[in-house]
Amino acid sequence: MAYVAAGTDAAAAVLADRGARFGARLLDLLFWFVSYFAIGVPIMLWIDASGGSSAQVVLALWLVTSFILYFPLCISRFGATLGKRICGVWVARTVTGAPVASWRAMGREFFWVFSINVPVLSFLDPLWCCWDKPFQQCLHDKVAGTVVVTR
Repeated sequence: MAYVAAGTDAAAAVLADRGARFGARLLDLLFWFVSYFAIGVPIMLWIDASGGSSAQVVLALWLVTSFILYFPLCISRFGATLGKRICGVWVARTVTGAPVASWRAMGREFFWVFSINVPVLSFLDPLWCCWDKPFQQCLHDKVAGTVVVTR
């Protein structure tokens, strides 16, 4: 079933299929890990060379900063991350079809991080879109009031 949000044209609001969403998440994780380790490895070497607790704090800050720069910032600013763009999917507001604001994008992605660390939620969150009607939302989409569409 296709969802057409108010204020958008039909081509811009067709629900993304599960395969494209899964591929986009895998690509996003790959791109994020590469960018994280590009700067993270020198910090890790600093830790190994007696960088102490200050180096560990810098590494933890880089982990959070790189996550925020890649996931929520890209979604709120461009409507999609690099992996989502490659797979042809965008994130939009469920009710209006409008772009996602930064706090909503932040909540969406941080709920996803929370859910992968909770045993039952780690399975329920990504699978929820398999039976959710009519918007095929994962739990992190439901929490943030977003829907993933193709363009």
